[in-house]
Amino acid sequence: MNRISASLERMEMRTLEEIIHVFSTSGLFFSYEYDLTRSLQAKGARGLESEREPLANVADCNYWFNHNMQLPLLAQGGAEWALPLIQGCVQVAHYQIMDNDFFQICLLSRRCCKRIGLRYERRGADSSGYVANYVETEQIIVLEASELPPHYASFVQTRGSMPFFWKQPASGLHPIPVVTKSTNENVAICAKHLQRESDRLGRLVLLNLVEHKGREAIVGDAYANFVGQCVSDELIDAHLIRYVPWDFHHETRGMRYDNVKQLVTQLQREAADMGYFWHSGGDVFTRQQGVFRVNCMDCLDRTNVVQSALAGFVLNEQLVRLGVHAAPEQGLAAYSGLEATLNNLWANNGDYISRQYAGTLAMKGDFTRTGKRNLGGMVNDATYSLARLWFGTFRDYFSQSVLDFIMGGNNVGDVFRTLVDLRSREPDHVLQMVQMREAAIETSVAMAVNDGELVQLACIVHSPMAYNTTKLRDITDSVLAVTNVAVYICRYDYQLEKVSEFLRIELSVLAGVRCGAYITDTRTPQGLDPARNHGLVLFFPANSCDRISGSRPPTKDMDTSEQQATLSTPSTPQTLAPDVNTTEGDDAVVSHFVACKLATEMQVVMQVVPDGLDADADGSKPLLERPGQRGLARLGSLEKQSPDLITECLSSTMLSFRNAAGFTTGSNHFIIEAPIISAAAAKQSTSFVDKVASKLHNALWI
Repeated sequence: MNRISASLERMEMRTLEEIIHVFSTSGLFFSYEYDLTRSLQAKGARGLESEREPLANVADCNYWFNHNMQLPLLAQGGAEWALPLIQGCVQVAHYQIMDNDFFQICLLSRRCCKRIGLRYERRGADSSGYVANYVETEQIIVLEASELPPHYASFVQTRGSMPFFWKQPASGLHPIPVVTKSTNENVAICAKHLQRESDRLGRLVLLNLVEHKGREAIVGDAYANFVGQCVSDELIDAHLIRYVPWDFHHETRGMRYDNVKQLVTQLQREAADMGYFWHSGGDVFTRQQGVFRVNCMDCLDRTNVVQSALAGFVLNEQLVRLGVHAAPEQGLAAYSGLEATLNNLWANNGDYISRQYAGTLAMKGDFTRTGKRNLGGMVNDATYSLARLWFGTFRDYFSQSVLDFIMGGNNVGDVFRTLVDLRSREPDHVLQMVQMREAAIETSVAMAVNDGELVQLACIVHSPMAYNTTKLRDITDSVLAVTNVAVYICRYDYQLEKVSEFLRIELSVLAGVRCGAYITDTRTPQGLDPARNHGLVLFFPANSCDRISGSRPPTKDMDTSEQQATLSTPSTPQTLAPDVNTTEGDDAVVSHFVACKLATEMQVVMQVVPDGLDADADGSKPLLERPGQRGLARLGSLEKQSPDLITECLSSTMLSFRNAAGFTTGSNHFIIEAPIISAAAAKQSTSFVDKVASKLHNALWI
């Protein structure tokens, strides 16, 4: 018990260290009086005035980084004590014009918290249409001249991952991106994202900077196709969208980064049409009618270069309208040092956002800062690439899990599990897994269960799908289904959405069931906890279990010779596992067993819908209708219980239907409650290599 407590304490300390790291190095900003979560246009004509009520009452929760952590305070009516933080970048620079006249440039980036995360851990969109690394960047000009009231001008741009379902597993310097889910699902989520953006910001100019060939074209082409289908299917108004592909690497090859100016020239009309927000003294002169939504693969380096160029063009237009610019045709170069000041602001902005998403400074920062590309900058970029590879492979999965914990997307158990699994999970991972497991049970029952049999209970288990062994070589899901005639164990392939093989054991030949602790992982306290690790072992005679590959079970009208041909040839019984023994005197009859461990995390337990019960009385509808089989529905009352209760119900169901069929022999010893693999046996069987690997893992991470 002391070892478990020490392990838990180490995990807690590791988690606290990561939380401290997030809050001390992640570019968090706050103001006691000014709301940083909303743009000037969203605030209206009040400009940079202080808020007249608590910030918690006006802040935009999409950009309120610590909102989840302050919910208990808000629930107790403590809005005046809540202090919204944003993650991003806030910078202010002053520029003297003449005499005592000057203006300020403020560059403010706010990262959206809805799909916040790290580079390879968060790509694309989630099921709500929010995208990874979404950042709203606002460039604000404050002109104070003579005795006139100050003038405020604001220009907003956004960046964000391509808005559909895709991922890019961290493997090597150039991992290949993968588009996930169906075209219809991706088009729907793309439309959802774009419609939300259009409702909020107006016309969208989608500026896609990914390469038109190679690995980046996989997602670049998909983006173009999905946007086109959104328009053709009238999921979004065509007048509100313009898609502009511009292969940044191709256009700037050979150090020709000045070609970015040509892109800005192409977009001058778009920039003029969308305008910017401008007001003074309570009067609003213009409003921004649209936005440039810029992306590359990471929405970092190329994106920041292009956004800075667009911001420079708009700043020049603003200074002309404000009556400051004496030589507009010369651009910002007409003012000594102004171009360098703006470039530094944007280069710093790129570094902040890059640290938050990729862990390093931004690439191509030399061009953003100086307007020129040099050898030193290219060497720095190579160094940053290697650093990003290291972070993405060895660190980001745990940092992502802690970020999700801060945002309320998972709990402490999920964070601890990350230290063991060496992988993080999407915020809606639980919902996705529940839906996938419901479908797995549906499909397994439809493919494997004989017509006329009624499924009483079905759940997800892990099983070796082999006789006389309790060793789980690969932790993959199987479906355990108990009908009124037999028990089925089905190996399910999630990618193919089919049953690859299944075992069928008739209740009439089932000699007994052992239920108890089933410990297979000795690395963590959760893995050693008998209350969280429970399973079943089904005992039966040789030649009495059908093993079928594929989805065609033996039917009731098959003759004996045909049915026998589908049976596997049983091997010589292996030595039973240390904690698995048959009852005395049974060895002559019972020579085989098969083991199943409950997949307790995100468990899904289903049963047949009883006659006369409204199928959607508990909010769910039957998931399956087929001849001779009533609908299956989620059994909420049982699936929320402990694993030992689920195994007890499964065992009791088998015994009840066995007895109902008249097979009462040996019923007194049918259910045996004893460990399948105890914690002591699991530790004893852990190999030396596994022990060394576990110690090394703990040394590195805990």
